[in-house]
Amino acid sequence: MGEPVSWRTIDELAGVVGRYCWTEHRIFEVAGAWAAAPSGDTAGAEVRVWCAALSRRHGDLARNWAERLPVRAGVDAAALVAPSTGLASAFDALAEVADPVRGAAMLVGPVLGGLDAVYARDLETASPVREGSVAEVLVAARRALAAERASGEAVLRGMQTGGEDGSRVRDAFERAFEEIGIFPAVRPS
Repeated sequence: MGEPVSWRTIDELAGVVGRYCWTEHRIFEVAGAWAAAPSGDTAGAEVRVWCAALSRRHGDLARNWAERLPVRAGVDAAALVAPSTGLASAFDALAEVADPVRGAAMLVGPVLGGLDAVYARDLETASPVREGSVAEVLVAARRALAAERASGEAVLRGMQTGGEDGSRVRDAFERAFEEIGIFPAVRPS
């Protein structure tokens, strides 16, 4: 386990939790849109069902993060739920992917994988006393992410998931994770 953060102010913790809340809500929206997309084949239908389940879980996680926003009197909680410019752009690029199969591949790879790496790092350094409720959501979220990535890989096995928009979205997420600091990018070796 990593060393706990020596001290994270309530404003710093609110920023972290707010970005998590925004990110989870955006996954909920994007996956939900693909779940509702028309599909004429069995493989596409399986991906739509996977996206629907993923969307529901990430909606729940967004709600859990919103409940843990450390707000004070006079602080607008909604203003805390905001991404970096790079992360917002990366999700906009992801939402433009019209094919749910290709979109699901991006979720399984750079999105859920990057988010899991961030959650793991923050869990290692979270103070068990001051940030216990945050650590509780991090543990549950990491469990959900592991299951989602495994089930997503199983659903996508054998499907064509590449394409030009795939590398564009992957690059956008890697840049966004590097840009905001709390989302460390881990490039495949």
